[in-house]
Amino acid sequence: MTGQSRIETIAAFRSQFLNNERSLFIYLPPSYDKETDRLYPVLYVHDGQNAFEPSFNGESWNLHRNCDELIEEGRIEELIIVAVANMGSQRNSEFAHSGTFSERLDYACLGEYYEKFLIEEVKPHIDRTYRTKQESCHTALMGSSRGGLVTYHIGFRRPDVFGKLAMLSPYFAHYHEQEMTHSPMIQHFNQKEELRLWIDTGGMEGMTVQVGHVRRMVEHFIALGYRSGDDLMFCYEPLAEHNEATWERRVYAPLIYFFGNMGEAVSAELIGDDIAGVEGASSFIYPIVTYESAVKVVDMDARFKLTPDNLALVTPEGLIMAWAAGQCEIEYAPPALSVSASKALTVVPALSPEVLVDIEVTVPAHTPEDARVYAGVELVRSGPQTFCRRFSLPRGSGFSFHICEYSQLQEAGADGEAIPKRQFVANEDFSVRYEVQSWVQVQSL
Repeated sequence: MTGQSRIETIAAFRSQFLNNERSLFIYLPPSYDKETDRLYPVLYVHDGQNAFEPSFNGESWNLHRNCDELIEEGRIEELIIVAVANMGSQRNSEFAHSGTFSERLDYACLGEYYEKFLIEEVKPHIDRTYRTKQESCHTALMGSSRGGLVTYHIGFRRPDVFGKLAMLSPYFAHYHEQEMTHSPMIQHFNQKEELRLWIDTGGMEGMTVQVGHVRRMVEHFIALGYRSGDDLMFCYEPLAEHNEATWERRVYAPLIYFFGNMGEAVSAELIGDDIAGVEGASSFIYPIVTYESAVKVVDMDARFKLTPDNLALVTPEGLIMAWAAGQCEIEYAPPALSVSASKALTVVPALSPEVLVDIEVTVPAHTPEDARVYAGVELVRSGPQTFCRRFSLPRGSGFSFHICEYSQLQEAGADGEAIPKRQFVANEDFSVRYEVQSWVQVQSL
């Protein structure tokens, strides 16, 4: 590298549209101070206080370290990153555009104003202050969870400004915790725009983000004309959770897709459902292709061969359509790529769309009397030291969690030591019993 990267802070940046102030954190790449005639592409990132420093939960995307490493290795071009801080309690409102879904939300939708704030206040200031490539093809927008939601809306509403969208674990459906139901909170766009799309999700994100919600949006993008492996990249990681540490580990992928070269395909694997039903729940196969850059994406325009071929077929998007029970082998060998993979599949007469889960937790005697205990979902007190709940989950839902109490207590070992997270995937009806040995105080649930 020709120098060291650095981060500047613009404190108390004022928005007339939102009537508030927040910090902007600007990453300037290693060559910025030496190559004074050079212009740079720009990546705008939501939840900016998490981008370079630990957030409320002690985790960070560490975008500066990711970029420094990728630039040092020659895997991406140098770029400027503008990390825009959120406004805490106003985040839900600012990241939600309005729509027919608005009446089901318990907060106002201010996404259109946040959009104006970014486009008419932040970006002009950045373009005046720093040496930027201002065209949409050199301007990217990225966010996770609700930040992925607002990235989707702003990008499709203003493709003339942002030509590259990265939606990590996007929160496309509002989760109603008490009812344990979801309702869509998206505006639908029915025209393909000049956009490059990165979208991903994990299989252990609980009820916050369901894989099915993200898949349906990917399929919608394909229906609009986006091509898997070209201007649309979909990544699915079955063990990935919903937190900053997870996004830190995979943010290199959209950075390479937008600002580097993915290289050639070097390997493939088939993951997804091992069982499909003739009736009931849908099942899916995910052909994961790994490139020389270590970027992993799902081929959503795949071709499959089944042996024997009289039990089922698999659509290019990976949907298993079964019509007879039995065992078969699925083979993935795309003619345009020198990779292949296979996996066994069992077809059964029926799979229920939902599974029944029964959780019971025993807590220490000193647990507060008004405690609210969570084990992936909120439980109900059933005795002096027990909490339980029986509920239904969409088949395939994955959870990774520590048992927590609402006053910011988290489970620990007998001597207060850290313990691994609990995990389960709801592939069948089951009951589980947990014991909390002790509580420790943490920053956040």
